[in-house]
Amino acid sequence: MKKRMGLVLAALLAITSVTAGCSSSTTAPQGQPNQGQTAPKAEGEKPAVEQKIVYALSKEPEEMDPTLNVYARSSIVLQNLFRGLYKIDESGKKPVPSLAESSELDATGTKYTFKINKNAKWSDGKPVTAQDFEYSWKRVLNPEVASGAAFYLYYLKNGKAYNEKKAKAEDVGVKAVDESTLEVTLENPTPYFLELLCVTAYYPVRKDAVEKEGWTKSPETYLTTGPFMLSELKPKEKYVLKKNPNYLEADKVKLDTLEIVFIESSEAELAAYTNDEIQVSDNMTPEGMKRYESTPEFFSIPRIGMQYFDFNASKKPFDDAKVRKAFSMAINREQIIKSIVQSVEKPAFGMVPYGIPDGVQKDKDYRDVVGNLFTENVDEAKKLLAEAGYPDGKGIPEVTMIVMASQSDKDIAQALQSMWKQNLGVDVNIETFESKVYWDEIENGNFNIASDGWTGDYPDPMTNLDIFEGVNTSDDMRWSSKEYDSLLEENRKISDQAKRMENFVKAEKILVDEMPLMPLRFYEDQFLAKPNVKGVLKNYIGHTIFEYAHVE
Repeated sequence: MKKRMGLVLAALLAITSVTAGCSSSTTAPQGQPNQGQTAPKAEGEKPAVEQKIVYALSKEPEEMDPTLNVYARSSIVLQNLFRGLYKIDESGKKPVPSLAESSELDATGTKYTFKINKNAKWSDGKPVTAQDFEYSWKRVLNPEVASGAAFYLYYLKNGKAYNEKKAKAEDVGVKAVDESTLEVTLENPTPYFLELLCVTAYYPVRKDAVEKEGWTKSPETYLTTGPFMLSELKPKEKYVLKKNPNYLEADKVKLDTLEIVFIESSEAELAAYTNDEIQVSDNMTPEGMKRYESTPEFFSIPRIGMQYFDFNASKKPFDDAKVRKAFSMAINREQIIKSIVQSVEKPAFGMVPYGIPDGVQKDKDYRDVVGNLFTENVDEAKKLLAEAGYPDGKGIPEVTMIVMASQSDKDIAQALQSMWKQNLGVDVNIETFESKVYWDEIENGNFNIASDGWTGDYPDPMTNLDIFEGVNTSDDMRWSSKEYDSLLEENRKISDQAKRMENFVKAEKILVDEMPLMPLRFYEDQFLAKPNVKGVLKNYIGHTIFEYAHVE
């Protein structure tokens, strides 16, 4: 899936510290105020600190249209530019109204009525309306648009049917009653629907802007609803975000400028952080861990996500589940995490990460209740490979593993390559690609094994299991299971948590038995932040949020 690599309800937020950095000044788009200016200070008064943070991403966002976005890196940028009906609050523990003023849920648990805040505006000052949401949500589901994020909105009445051309747009359960009233009808009661509203796919875009060719490529045409707006866009170099004066809570936003620079090499990013060229660094290196792990500048925050590897089940030898299981059982996850990744993350022996509460034993994680669903066992892996017709790896077709071009991805790939050679006698070729080309290679099926990852969006096992339904794996693993799909579909329709947890375990066991993917590690976000800026938050999905940040 493409929201790649990417609600712990207790302590999934870190209030981090960062310093202001110096860089060239920028000019706000024509007709918009330049928020980077500060008034002169009286004689003897200390000058104001420039409210600016420089933050690094490894690459440019893949998608800047929230209704099309399924990428984790893009989500970080979009979460600072847009707001929807709800947002996760400053504590990181619950969804709270954002552009919505209020909401009501009827007795059936399937019909919401949202009132749009009368002060909600676009970055150009025009009001945000209920029609904007109806248009945006139906655009996500429109089969002609072919948004990869459509599955997020399958919770809406007839959402999936419309996306599959089995219903019309007017049948979808979202309707603007008037400019400030939005009626939303769900297929079934969904206790985590307000959390879903915090996902970028539910954010509004404005029709007159979207219909302009290349609307996401220019600050002049790019309209936002969040704490920041796009001020400068330099592809492959940096995006400059300025405070949005028309944001509903602009009076609470202290930061004037957020400069997002793109540094592909993790080593170069560490050097930039050490030299105070950037103030927040996510792309952690082993050297950075050693240097900063024991300092107040280092943070490690659990995230409800997992790195895994896709097996292309449409190509030999991975059309055989025995081969897929052999490859998954023949590696040493702990060694990769400690020696290669050099993190404190946990190895993945299931598909639902830590941090997702169990539906019955709510004080415990689902993963702790269910436990590991498979083990590593080289002897058993060799046996399975032999049963598939490849004893000691003999006769196995050529195997190509593709990864992105980052050093960490290449290091992990080489470790796996070595383990498969040593333990199974199989030679694996490694090919690397830049991000945008990489996902095209996966969609085109040009791989045997491919690095992948997913971060969930809400505190329920569904968020980490529905991505493996047949409708979502057609361009990745080329695998599907009607039994698996039916278990998740049933769980969308029932509220009996004991039955839901039972179904989730059955679904996970199907994945383990079939092994269309190889789980590797459950994520933790490790990052660095300088000590003189406060209020930078890391949310439960792994997004770095600057709405509450300021420089001391």
